[in-house]
Amino acid sequence: MLCSMLFCILCAVGLGAPGLKNEKRGDKLWVPTDTPAQGDKNYVDANFGSETRFAQVILRSTTNGANVLTPTGLAALENVAARVRNANIAWEGATYTYAQHCYKMGATCYEKSVLNAFANATAYGSQSLIDAALSASPLTSENPNDGSTVLLKNVAGGITMTGAVPSASAISLTYLFKNNDVLRNGDYVDEKGDAFDSVVLDIFANPPSGFSASYVTERSFSDEFGSTIQSDLQKLQIALFLILAYAALTLSKWNMGCVGSRVGVTLAGIVSIGMAIASAYGIGAYCGLFFSPLMNVLPFLLLGIGVDDMFVIVNSYDNTEARVDPVERMGRSLRVAGMSITVTSATDVIAFLIGSSTSLPALKNFCFYAALGIFFDYLYQITFFTAFLSIDERRKSENKADCFFCLDCPPEACCVCCTPKKMPKSLLQIALGDGLGKQLGKKPVKIFVLAFFSAITVGGIIGSTKMQVDADVNNFIPDGSYLKNWFADTDAYFTEYGDAVEIYSKSTLDLTTEDSILRAATAAFTANPYVINESVRSWVDDFYTYHTTTNGVTVTSLNYIPSLKTWLSTAAGSQYKNDVVFDDETSPTAIVSTRIHGNHIKTDKSNVNVQAMDTLRAAINAVSGNNGRIFAFGSQWLNYEQYKSITSEAIRNISITLAACFVIIAMLVIEIKTVVSVSLALTMIFVNIVGYMHFWGLTIDSVTVIMLVIALGLAVDYSAHIGRAYLEKTGTPDERIVRTLQDMGVAVWNGAMSTFMAVLILGSSDSYVFQTFFKQLFLCIVLGLMHGLIFLPVVLSMLRPAAYAEAT
Repeated sequence: MLCSMLFCILCAVGLGAPGLKNEKRGDKLWVPTDTPAQGDKNYVDANFGSETRFAQVILRSTTNGANVLTPTGLAALENVAARVRNANIAWEGATYTYAQHCYKMGATCYEKSVLNAFANATAYGSQSLIDAALSASPLTSENPNDGSTVLLKNVAGGITMTGAVPSASAISLTYLFKNNDVLRNGDYVDEKGDAFDSVVLDIFANPPSGFSASYVTERSFSDEFGSTIQSDLQKLQIALFLILAYAALTLSKWNMGCVGSRVGVTLAGIVSIGMAIASAYGIGAYCGLFFSPLMNVLPFLLLGIGVDDMFVIVNSYDNTEARVDPVERMGRSLRVAGMSITVTSATDVIAFLIGSSTSLPALKNFCFYAALGIFFDYLYQITFFTAFLSIDERRKSENKADCFFCLDCPPEACCVCCTPKKMPKSLLQIALGDGLGKQLGKKPVKIFVLAFFSAITVGGIIGSTKMQVDADVNNFIPDGSYLKNWFADTDAYFTEYGDAVEIYSKSTLDLTTEDSILRAATAAFTANPYVINESVRSWVDDFYTYHTTTNGVTVTSLNYIPSLKTWLSTAAGSQYKNDVVFDDETSPTAIVSTRIHGNHIKTDKSNVNVQAMDTLRAAINAVSGNNGRIFAFGSQWLNYEQYKSITSEAIRNISITLAACFVIIAMLVIEIKTVVSVSLALTMIFVNIVGYMHFWGLTIDSVTVIMLVIALGLAVDYSAHIGRAYLEKTGTPDERIVRTLQDMGVAVWNGAMSTFMAVLILGSSDSYVFQTFFKQLFLCIVLGLMHGLIFLPVVLSMLRPAAYAEAT
């Protein structure tokens, strides 16, 4: 025990030496490092800085469906806008104002709404003025202040037309603010921006009388997700307590009085799991592996596997002859239990190591940590835990109380414990062995079992073929959150404009002589079927129009840059000032980079997002003369890259992991019929988990892929333990079913039930992650137990594999 503890401390020193490197940035966790979007993002950040902060409010009349393109509606919007313009916060001993915080396009703060179509409040003072302004050019209007186009369907929702006159059920007000984030503890932090967002949220939450508001700011997502996580941590603590309580109750022999209590043994098992977690984290830190939020589920995985191993060891010990010396008993029990947990642990370790070959960084690191954790759990179970179990047996033989070795138990407990005899069958042994086992030995029952599980598998296959790859951020928002209202209004009223996307030119494109190539790229951008053509705002086209028609000055390579610089300072060109980067803002001699804005069509289908990215990227790359000097990129493309890779990653990782499981099982179980049977059961379990996930409303995303890997790790135990135990029993095939279930079946059942009780607690979570965790582990445990305790024994009894030589 001491050696195990010292070794654990040595491993865990890694937590304090290099320390755990935290990583919370989504693009570093869920996007493959070799995707084009990663490199493009680095270029964009280097030349245009970090992304801006986003805030939006949507106003609707409290009279359902009423038109808000009215003097009253626009006055309400102006009321909110005016309060935001007057907002300020106290920061570092000074007043930080809206004018300082807003993102400027030229000299004007970015503030997008239907109000941009009017010069001032007088211009929308009557309904006739509003109708005239908004119907002059259907669904578009010109900003009288800078000449930019106001797209009505981008700032108003639920639009209906009466002739040329529009009406709308919702209007939006959108802001962009400066981003001052810094990297801290693996995540981007902008405390000043968050503080200003709090003021803006208070304004948005209090709309003028007669209007309702739905709203969002940059900090909304972290706030709402964080509140859910705190609630879930409490549920995890309850789940841990339930596992402890169940293990202590089932491991103890209550007919032996206080001597038979095994609370101490249970605590030792949990301590060994905790040592495994600490050792895994320490070695991971030594190896430079980062620590992500995904690692929060690793203790739960190790708890499930570790408690299962603990039940197998104790159950094997209890099944040995009580008259034998405790040291000899432990040797005999480990000969059986040790090999069984070696099979499952080795399979899990190899499976997770192979899973670490994934290109998703978060999943890669998780698999490494999981492999380390399972290895250390195995190591401490067969050293620390078994040593404590031996000490506890000595405590029983000396008639000492559990956990309080200095106290003697009552004499009646002594008499019970000190009469050496084999433990009587428990109720669970009777139920599984004499009850279930004998029923499974009947031929009609075997036929029914095969038919029943075939039907279940057919359903699983059907569900698997219908499984969709989809990711919806709305899933992660807890019920009751104000963000739910914003997403609902956005989906209901603003149905055309999707994610922003841009095309960028590099310094290697000499725009003074090759701006026609950029204009050709703009044409390809506009013509793309996944881009809203009127959303495209091209500085190069507007500049070309200006100097060829409006200005009438011939632009050559000699005066191109001075002419562009001058135009960007005009009212018409100022909207593009942030879209052109010069080598020197004062006396420019070269253009470093430029960008042209647009929007994708709106869709809630991940596969459509991927098609939009791929087709636009291909269209821009195909522009004649481009040669990689112009590229397309949107901030959401990092997510699109994840959608694109998730299917192939899931199929690849799961397939290789399953194959590895089969190979390891074959190497350690050896007997070919049993290997085939266990592999078949494991495959059926996995197919059914995926298939019934679909029927339960789940899709393939970054969360479910990870949970599938965890479920596979747990599912191996159910079948492998039973398959190994069957080979260690003698007698007729049906007698071996009974003996397998009353011995190993009890340990498998208890291990699964302890995890199942914890999983039920997670089902009440408001978090999508833990709801998904609940659904997938529920399927894993139920299907794993059914296949392990019912299907597999029937198949083995029909195939009749020979028992191991030592068993005979």
